[in-house]
Amino acid sequence: MAESKEVVAQQLAKEISLTGKHAKKYGVALVGLGRSGNFHLTSIKALPELTKLLYAIDIDENVAKRVAAENGAKWATSLEPALKDPEVDMVIIASTTDTHFPFIMASLTADKAVFAEKPISHEVHEVQQAVDLALEKNVPFVCGYQRRCDYNFRALKKQLDAGAIGDVKVVKSCSRDNPVPPLPYLATSGGIFQDMLIHDFDMQEWLTGGQMPESITSVGHCYDPEIAKLKDLDTVAVLAKYESGIVTMTDTCRDAAYGYDQRIEVFGSKGMLTAKNEMTSHVELATVDGHLMPPAQWSFPERYKHAYTVELSEFVALVESGRDSEAHKLEQKAMMRHPRVVKTAAAAEYSWRLGRQVKLSEDFEALEKELKEKESAK
Repeated sequence: MAESKEVVAQQLAKEISLTGKHAKKYGVALVGLGRSGNFHLTSIKALPELTKLLYAIDIDENVAKRVAAENGAKWATSLEPALKDPEVDMVIIASTTDTHFPFIMASLTADKAVFAEKPISHEVHEVQQAVDLALEKNVPFVCGYQRRCDYNFRALKKQLDAGAIGDVKVVKSCSRDNPVPPLPYLATSGGIFQDMLIHDFDMQEWLTGGQMPESITSVGHCYDPEIAKLKDLDTVAVLAKYESGIVTMTDTCRDAAYGYDQRIEVFGSKGMLTAKNEMTSHVELATVDGHLMPPAQWSFPERYKHAYTVELSEFVALVESGRDSEAHKLEQKAMMRHPRVVKTAAAAEYSWRLGRQVKLSEDFEALEKELKEKESAK
């Protein structure tokens, strides 16, 4: 059986637990020191035997200086110094969404291993360019979709692949954020389809074995007037149909009063698999007054804290395995999904904006023309 980066990461962890050390410590340049950057900084510090922060990079000079001083690293307001430094083995890109693509391309061109937060880009052709460059340079490249590293979803996937429920018929995803992200973030996020729903589309690609929808229909509404000013939605439902017959359904919302809510249900010919929402504990109180359940975890930093560390450890394992390894070849195959996932998100958004079902085979330039004609007719 081919060794994936997950298997290599397990072997690395075992080696370190036995010896307390590792032969090489990988130099990291972290770009973007905001919310996502801090998650990755925590992960870097959680793996001291494997990684060392060499550069803290942010457009805010004061933030870059502070983080660098706290972690014994160099600071910079641009990526260029890190790309010229031979001691930098990998670049982690956690900056604002609109900077991901140029930073990815520059890092790959400099022959640095790249881990980037999603999305690579909102433009399908740019995503394809990044994938093509990573393949051409034969450089390790991972775009982070942290749900794939969640232990609940991995347990579901393992049983699914083992044939526990037979042939898949329906995949249902629930994705409700909490609290509402800051407006400055939303303004550059790419909107709910490319920022939130793309996670669900990536999970559906994973759970259906790499399939892509043939048609997609989206409806939505915006309850928050501030988000409405951005011409975006805060509540969306998406229905997709696949050539194989599979149907996927997704509901998503920018907030949920009861806490962060992530659930998946897969229905098949032999049964059903369900990954329930994560609560703050699994303790249920039963008294004469009834049953009291614990609250849901409040937000995604709690829900996926472990997933960020798993992501980084597996990325390091991928780099460790070498560019001729089976793990590297498997990851190159996996990265081919990225243009498909971004195209699915774009099709879902066109469906909402045009008010009709969109087929993935349609010409997207024609869809854009149709949208402009619709908007000019208002």
